[in-house]
Amino acid sequence: MKLEGTTKRIMELLTECNTVKEISSRLHLHPKNVDKYIRVLRDLGLVTTKKGKYGGVYLTEEGKYLVERGHVSLLTRKIRIVAEDRRGLLADISSKISEIGGNILSTTLEREKDHVIIWLEIENIDVEELKRVLGPYIKSLVVV
Repeated sequence: MKLEGTTKRIMELLTECNTVKEISSRLHLHPKNVDKYIRVLRDLGLVTTKKGKYGGVYLTEEGKYLVERGHVSLLTRKIRIVAEDRRGLLADISSKISEIGGNILSTTLEREKDHVIIWLEIENIDVEELKRVLGPYIKSLVVV
């Protein structure tokens, strides 16, 4: 998945040490909104902060790696999948999600006769790519 939108612009600015005020000014965003992104990026271990006169926010080695590769998503998506029930289905779906760089945060499975409804909370995925790779395994996929 490509770095997109505001996340991409903020992370690109953080290749050099910047303050929230500098970032918000350059991107024409409110500092509170920039601070929300910074907190999420910090929680993910992608940025660190330095206090003091020459302080600011900058990328960690992991953050630099992701900017170079262009892959990161701060969004999680809740997905509802309907598929024909069979042995190994969940393993196949999990494997395909992993192959495209997704990470499953939670899952719930419900049986209805010969079908299953799988609820997944996934981060770092592109929904269209997910539909493409899971197409052979499922009947429907809906983002909730």
